[in-house]
Amino acid sequence: MPVDYHIDKELSTVFSKARDALNDSDVLEHQQLITNDPAFTPDLNQLFDLTEVTKVELTSNGTRLLASRDPFGAGAKRAFVVAPGAMEVFGMMRMFQIMTDEHDDELRVQFNHIGKARLWLGLPE
Repeated sequence: MPVDYHIDKELSTVFSKARDALNDSDVLEHQQLITNDPAFTPDLNQLFDLTEVTKVELTSNGTRLLASRDPFGAGAKRAFVVAPGAMEVFGMMRMFQIMTDEHDDELRVQFNHIGKARLWLGLPE
C-alpha cells in the first residue's frame, strides 16, 4: 500500500506518508485504518508527508467521500507536506481542505518542508 502511518501517542500525532501513485482506494483505506486503530483519538494532530507522491489518481468523488468521513476532530492540527512544484498533489489537498471546511489554523497544505510542518505542529525536529 502506498500510504503508511504510525501513531505516536507521546507526541499526540498521526504520522502518515504516501508514495508513488495515490488513488481513491489507497487514501480511503488509509483513513479507515487510522479510524479503526485503537490508539487513534479525534484530538490527535496529523503530519501527512506527500513529498514522494509521483502521480495523483484521486477523483473529486473520492476526495468528497474522504472529507465526509474525516475522523479528526475540531482543534486537531493537520499539516500536509507537498513537494515543491507538485501542483497536482497540492490542488487535490486544497480541495480536500475546502471540503472539510478546515481553515489554515487547523489544516495547512502549503508546507514544502517537513521541518516547517513539524514546527507548526509543535513537534521536535
